[in-house]
Amino acid sequence: MSKKLGVSTVINEGGREGVSKSLNGDFEVKTSGTKKEGYTNPEELFAAGFAACFNGALIFPLERDGHGDLPRSVRAEVTLLGDLPDYHTLHLAVHLIGKIEGLSKEETLKYMEETHNICPYSKAVNGNVEVTYEAE
Repeated sequence: MSKKLGVSTVINEGGREGVSKSLNGDFEVKTSGTKKEGYTNPEELFAAGFAACFNGALIFPLERDGHGDLPRSVRAEVTLLGDLPDYHTLHLAVHLIGKIEGLSKEETLKYMEETHNICPYSKAVNGNVEVTYEAE
């Protein structure tokens, strides 16, 4: 059995037109299905989590190859797809764009493809969400 490294708990009230907040009080965000100032949506929250997790996981192959000190960034574009009112068609697609200073696009893409097998978010969506990669 794997060692538990952490647990994060967030409660949502109101769905897409609601509020999500952590039990410890460190995080609270208003969500909306329409664009409103000061609000976000679940896809943006998922994009933030995926980008942070993936960028964090990139360090493992980079450090292995002596590149752990290179500045890097990951941008996640999460798209909600479907044909309403048929809610059965709703699904997500993710496009990850990575940049590693000092490495070519080809090298960056190689590290991103390897990180796909390391990142917990990538593992969680594998086979359920189309994830594409691009290097800058």
